[in-house]
Amino acid sequence: MLAEQILAINVATRKLCKNCDNGAIISQKMRLLYLVRNDVLSPKELVAELCIAKPNLTILARTMIAEGLIEKMRVERDMRSVHYKITDKGIAELNRMIADLEQSVIDQLGLNDKETQKGEKKLESAINFLNGVE
Repeated sequence: MLAEQILAINVATRKLCKNCDNGAIISQKMRLLYLVRNDVLSPKELVAELCIAKPNLTILARTMIAEGLIEKMRVERDMRSVHYKITDKGIAELNRMIADLEQSVIDQLGLNDKETQKGEKKLESAINFLNGVE
């Protein structure tokens, strides 16, 4: 039952990503910002993590660069290679999106502070399990 619920969450969030692009749901933009928040990643890495085609990543990245959320950088060991990193504006936008998403979940589920904290701990344990962390 738990595994089925995890699959249902994964499918539901992917459906949401295709339909909207605002702070109340998980969009491709939010997922990309989340991935590059701590790391500089190559297009190949982002395509694999986001499960999107490279042309779609190119369009998304171009838009986000124009918005000032991410920037392209060349890798010193291979100046032909492009990687993406988050900007300060991107960090601020990601934080706003996360806050909006959190408030939306709390409102939809009608959680109080204690229930929210308990849910956070359980989700953290589930994420660690799925990532192979003990």
